[in-house]
Amino acid sequence: MHLINSLYMTSSTIQIIGNRVSISWPWYIVRASGFTAAGLLILIMLSGIGQVTGLTYRLIDPIKAWAIHKALSYALLAAIIIHGGFLFIDHFVSFSFIQLFIPFLNRYSNKSLVLGLNLNFMAIASGILAMYCIVIIIATSLKWIDTKKRIWKNTHYLSYIVFILVFIHALSSGSDLKYGTFRLAFIASGLLVLLGIASRLYRAGLMKD
Repeated sequence: MHLINSLYMTSSTIQIIGNRVSISWPWYIVRASGFTAAGLLILIMLSGIGQVTGLTYRLIDPIKAWAIHKALSYALLAAIIIHGGFLFIDHFVSFSFIQLFIPFLNRYSNKSLVLGLNLNFMAIASGILAMYCIVIIIATSLKWIDTKKRIWKNTHYLSYIVFILVFIHALSSGSDLKYGTFRLAFIASGLLVLLGIASRLYRAGLMKD
């Protein structure tokens, strides 16, 4: 009898989990693609800064480093498309098609503070603005990197703004980043990128006495 009850409870648990997954699977894809996009952005920032400072070239051949940087950018764009696309069909948080492209129309947030500041009004808007900046950076890289290097270089400074926007977006809207280990790990990753940015500014002479 005990074995039968155990099997019944196990079967019921599996069925409950199966039902939840069948209902919430778009939300799991949204979360996974969001984490993937954030991770790719951190790698792109670090690899880009590493190329400017020369640190990357100590580990990877310049041509390979550029190819990896470019591939990571394409992967980031794909993750963003998946992230936004599945928000449209997800039922956990309701998004209309127009809310995916126009900032401040959707006011969803996880109600947490970002470094002590209430930035919930930017939770979704910051993600949308970051998306546009990323598209601009990638588009100008494809079109002008060889013909209009000054425009390409100046446009690439948007990546620092993108990092700030994504930082706000993730911490103020991510259900897994509201508190706990994931939030602390994300903040630590952000600090690592800030350290890289500081080294970039120092190399450019903007932080020297």
